Amino acid sequence: MSFVNVFFSGDWVLSAVFLILLIMSILSWYVIFYKGLKLKWQYQSYQIFAKQYHEDKEWAKKMFINNFAEFENIKAKSAVEFLLLEAKNIQKTLLNYSSIEVRKEILTMHLIQNLDQIRFWLDRGLTILASIGSCAPFVGLFGTVWGIYHALGNIATQGSSSLNVISAPISEALVATAFGLFCAIPAVLAYNSFVRLNRLLVQNLRHLAEQLTVYGSASNLNK
Repeated sequence: MSFVNVFFSGDWVLSAVFLILLIMSILSWYVIFYKGLKLKWQYQSYQIFAKQYHEDKEWAKKMFINNFAEFENIKAKSAVEFLLLEAKNIQKTLLNYSSIEVRKEILTMHLIQNLDQIRFWLDRGLTILASIGSCAPFVGLFGTVWGIYHALGNIATQGSSSLNVISAPISEALVATAFGLFCAIPAVLAYNSFVRLNRLLVQNLRHLAEQLTVYGSASNLNK
């Protein structure tokens, strides 16, 4: 029994269950592809920056001294660009303080807030995957229970438990279970992968922020 047959031949409850699961599946795959492409682009942007500056141990110091000239008139599109531009924007404020500790505290708080904002951007949409991954099996289970209930109703109505009586509703119940898992498994796998990749990217950006904090609070920053 195909999904199409079950959808059109089942009662309205099962049809509603399959429609909900279908919407969940479409939404899940949309988020997976969208977040996957965005995250791939974020990693590519970070890798381009890292490849350009990984051999220069004092890249952060030079950026502050040169007033981030490389990023002049550039709009932040990627997470690494956003972090660097925010460090550039706070530079004038840092020059108003002579104490290294005060500079370090101000810059650290500012970059931590930026990292939190980046993490928020990266995690947007993941709640959809988490919700689908946790709810879809139960929606499918509801369809399964309804199909079994329908089968028992057929037995009571026709007074027979033959295969012809129960095969259709039992098949519908099994399809509901399978479809619920089909919706949930990709969502859960994608959610776990995105959470891990987001954590790694933020960790890499935190390393950049630490270097920016060290050189941005240096006593000779304005010399």
